[in-house]
Amino acid sequence: MFAHVDYVTDPAASDDPIRFLIDAIAQPGSALLLGIGVVVALAGILAWARWRPLDAARLRLIERAETYSEYIPWIVRLSIGLVLIGSGLSRVLFLPTLEAGGLLALLLTTSGFLLLLGLAVRPAALIALGTYIATLVFNPELVMMLDVAGALSAAAILGPGRPSLDDLLRAAFPRGPGARAANQNLATGRYDDLVPLLVRFGLGGAFVASGVIDKLLIHGQALAAVERYGLTAVVPVAPELWVLGAFLIETALGLAIVLGVLTRFSAIVGFAVLTLALFALPDDPVIAHVALFGLSSLLVITGAGRWSVDRAVLQPLGDRLRHA
Repeated sequence: MFAHVDYVTDPAASDDPIRFLIDAIAQPGSALLLGIGVVVALAGILAWARWRPLDAARLRLIERAETYSEYIPWIVRLSIGLVLIGSGLSRVLFLPTLEAGGLLALLLTTSGFLLLLGLAVRPAALIALGTYIATLVFNPELVMMLDVAGALSAAAILGPGRPSLDDLLRAAFPRGPGARAANQNLATGRYDDLVPLLVRFGLGGAFVASGVIDKLLIHGQALAAVERYGLTAVVPVAPELWVLGAFLIETALGLAIVLGVLTRFSAIVGFAVLTLALFALPDDPVIAHVALFGLSSLLVITGAGRWSVDRAVLQPLGDRLRHA
């Protein structure tokens, strides 16, 4: 699976995306392959809900993952801090195709270092989030970096956590600013449902945007990426089917994460997709995807949270099927 194709190909005009979809599906065997893929995916979900293979191992993994909760703020800070530093030093506004001036680059770099160090985390996250939103208003293509918004929102809510300079300073000065809130345990536990929701929207939204924009709306560049990297030699199908498959997989994966469908599994699949893109596209800017890796890892720890299909539908359905 290839990532943001506008990073690795030259801008090119694309035809009508609806016409592209029709032509891609009309390729010999395309409809059959897509149909088989949908049936296999649905059958796999229903089979999992009914029989829960390796359920004991899955429960042990979840139990151990939940013990990592204290590291969630640290994971978020590292993930988004590295992206901000990379953006600032490269003089880009989050997206590698958007240039940043000197002051904005300094702002991003400073915010990134503050997040990495765990110093003034909430103000730094809010300033960077405001910069992202302002940039998004004038550059709608930044929607492909929704993971940045999700990570910054989570950082602003969670605060520094441990380890962090803020934590050390609060220990040294227990009557200083922020120490009282820390002592009242206003950290991860209070936001068990909100943080996974924000992370799901950011991570899943980035996957959906990548699928729809990169693979469908600018499918001409996606086809150029298929040709550039010789992907048809890896999987011998038409280039149009390659792009259509990437569009469907990334979009479906993103929607699953946003809605909270098999969330931990979807996050692991997303991590695998990102890793594959990392090795498949040697000139793709890795720093742009660090937040995606971090948020995928975070969802493995937290799961979907309360407001999700997992909690509202799949778990009760699985219980009924097992007792049927």
